[in-house]
Amino acid sequence: MLKNIPLNRAILYLVLLALVPIFCVFLLFLSEKNQLAEIDFTLQNIQDQAFLKEKKQAHNVAVRQHFKEADHFYIDKYLETLVFLEPEIEMLQKIVSDKNFADDERIKKRLEILTTQANSMTFSEGIVQTFPFFQETMETLVHPVEVNTTDLQKILTRVEGTECGSFTPSPNRPQLIITECKLDKKKTTDKNEVFLLNLKLLKREYL
Repeated sequence: MLKNIPLNRAILYLVLLALVPIFCVFLLFLSEKNQLAEIDFTLQNIQDQAFLKEKKQAHNVAVRQHFKEADHFYIDKYLETLVFLEPEIEMLQKIVSDKNFADDERIKKRLEILTTQANSMTFSEGIVQTFPFFQETMETLVHPVEVNTTDLQKILTRVEGTECGSFTPSPNRPQLIITECKLDKKKTTDKNEVFLLNLKLLKREYL
């Protein structure tokens, strides 16, 4: 039967048969190359994750170190004691001390609001949630407060722990995160801008 195959075709068959092992080796090489690429990708991914984990752990250690001396009563001392709209208070006090306006009940009422708890930051403390390395408490303003732009700078400085305007941070600040902040501009008869501020903070203390 083989004798009936033309010589040219027989040579072609022999060449094809000779190429089969080479083709198989090539396929094996591609398969191993793909496997090596997958292994390399997996190792690189593991290395990247390990680096990120180490970086995150280092960051967490640095954060814990930074806030280790935090004052548990920081909000009571440095936020709830703030006085707002001081220029207006001074102006109203001068008016009240003037005998011509001494009996103006509207002015007296406004002055009373600005100089009492009615316009002071009072926070309601939520449930304390404890985790392995820290505890968190939600601090919510009991009522909105009236503030001006200077007061806002003062508040942000004490909450964020960074300089804002002419104000410098207070010592031993815990980690405070603003979770909600609502600011509504009030209608005023003078040129001074007054806002109604409502605020919610997350206080995180490291153990």
